[in-house]
Amino acid sequence: MRLLQALATLALAASAMGPAHAQEFPSKPVRIVVPFPAGGSFDSMSRLLAQRMQLGQSVIVENRPGGGTVIGTEYVARQPADGHTILCIGPSFTMHSALRSKLPFDTDRDFRALAQAMGLNMVVAVNASLPVKTMKEYIALARARPGEMSYGTSGPGTSHNLLGEALKLAAKVNITHTPYQGEAPAVTAAVGGHITGVLVNLFSTAPYIKAGRLRGLAVTSSDRDALVPDIPTAREAGFPDIEAINWSGFVVPAGTTSAAVARLNSEIVRVLNMPDVRENMRGQGMIATPSSPEQFAALLKSDGARYAKIARAANVRLD
Repeated sequence: MRLLQALATLALAASAMGPAHAQEFPSKPVRIVVPFPAGGSFDSMSRLLAQRMQLGQSVIVENRPGGGTVIGTEYVARQPADGHTILCIGPSFTMHSALRSKLPFDTDRDFRALAQAMGLNMVVAVNASLPVKTMKEYIALARARPGEMSYGTSGPGTSHNLLGEALKLAAKVNITHTPYQGEAPAVTAAVGGHITGVLVNLFSTAPYIKAGRLRGLAVTSSDRDALVPDIPTAREAGFPDIEAINWSGFVVPAGTTSAAVARLNSEIVRVLNMPDVRENMRGQGMIATPSSPEQFAALLKSDGARYAKIARAANVRLD
């Protein structure tokens, strides 16, 4: 009888412990899925965070590029909503529904905002051999050579692409959009003279601008960037329509518990507030912008409305 009572007591204790263990987070490695190729600013920032996050489990960065970020986004949408899979996103995440009629996910329904991570300036830059030194000279040359000028971006339907189309609308000029699978190949093509210029993140172009292989014509932020202080803002250059800050942040599958979201957000914010991390990011043209889930959700909504308006005006579709 005593043996049976002892066994019963152990069984009750085990059942009481079960739910507690089931609720522990994280219980396995956490993956940050980056829907862009390795080597870009989003990939670099994600890896910097992964190295510093302390969750009691390893944090792994996994690149799943392709389809204008649709491949990686769909993959995360189909993962369990347990907080162990995070999606790194940029403004392209907010544009999916405006650019495509059929998607294997719904960004509003299938995801939950986690945190903004950084803001970064974009830049209009051209091959150093191009005979222009200012935005106005660049537009004048484009008008003199309709269809011959080209701008590379990190892909179709990205913020780079839509800002480029906004520039074309504002300047009434024909410049050919040449999309690439990521920032790095677009910049390489511009440096090599295969395209005349790029509109991408400053992160990817700054080393080439400083080396004199690319010429920066305008940064898209409201203020000049300390990384390249001689380059005027788009507004200073006479093109306020392309004034914008690129950004990246993180979302998780909808249904992820508030406890998991709070734990992940707290750790992301902690790392982004570390002085050496902020300095590291700033040296690469990134500005750490830690936020609450609610603040990031508001940004997703406002940027989505802005880029949808540009897409309609420029008739940009990816179907």
